[in-house]
Amino acid sequence: MELGSKILKATAVAAGLSTLAGPVLSQDDYPARQVSWVIPFGAGGGTDRLSRLLTADAESIVGQPVMVENHSGAGGTTGWLHVLDQPADGYTIFNASPTPLVTILTEENSPVQPEDIAIVGYIGAFASIIVVRGDEFPDWDSFVAAAAEDPITVGGTNSTLLGAANTLSQAGVEVIYVSYPSTGEAVTDFLGGHIDVVTTTESTAATIVPENGIALLNTSSLPLAPEIDEALGGNIPMSRDLGYTGMASPRWVGVHPDTPEDIQADVAELVRKLAMDPAVREAWAAAGEPIQYMAMEEARADYKALIPALRSAVKILE
Repeated sequence: MELGSKILKATAVAAGLSTLAGPVLSQDDYPARQVSWVIPFGAGGGTDRLSRLLTADAESIVGQPVMVENHSGAGGTTGWLHVLDQPADGYTIFNASPTPLVTILTEENSPVQPEDIAIVGYIGAFASIIVVRGDEFPDWDSFVAAAAEDPITVGGTNSTLLGAANTLSQAGVEVIYVSYPSTGEAVTDFLGGHIDVVTTTESTAATIVPENGIALLNTSSLPLAPEIDEALGGNIPMSRDLGYTGMASPRWVGVHPDTPEDIQADVAELVRKLAMDPAVREAWAAAGEPIQYMAMEEARADYKALIPALRSAVKILE
């Protein structure tokens, strides 16, 4: 799915009052207290670092602190279940990538389903970068040749593995995929020599290259920003350069599906304010992944189309 650098207008905030189990809140009252920003991954990964940049100055932007909470485990579904256990009042926001969706779609009896969320926007989209040790695989041809001789282990979260698998399957390259609950754990094992290759977002790849590896391939449909391409060594080839179709992954944001519509709109406005703040945008760009905001209605339509596409794509990893 290609998002490019598409910046869409924000969805209008609904007016009126909402009657909840707790106090009645108007649009002007939200947020009236601290907001929890839940991510389903451990500390140190791309989503964790970017979430903290997004929310670092939230109190001055939206009037209340927004605190990042890590609830990792079970392929990203532990965090999702935590959100569903919280009140549907807009004070628990869920930020994820396709990783938990891939988990759900590959499990026969998943405790959560893709529709168990009310999407309020997208804040970005990331590439899946294949990072290797340069002395082992200095270029694409050497990687393909090595994979034909001996098994190569490729690790990452489900989201980044999906992007890599999409390209490698088209190229007829067979590898052993190792799924991790967080990018940080995958990177640690790569640096420790426990896996041969790691797939990461561009922002995480920039923390590895050039001291501990090289960026072999951008498997996304998204070109890298010039400054990021340069930081990763310059002229990083894309899947399309090799004749294959790449795949990008959105960073979607949602709330409990039972959240009243007017509160959903309030949350969507909070997300828009954070994502469009100049300092936040500058921080994300410096981290290697520019903000690519998509408003609520557009994001909902895109999310709806994403699910069947992922159903087809996850078969590659099975």
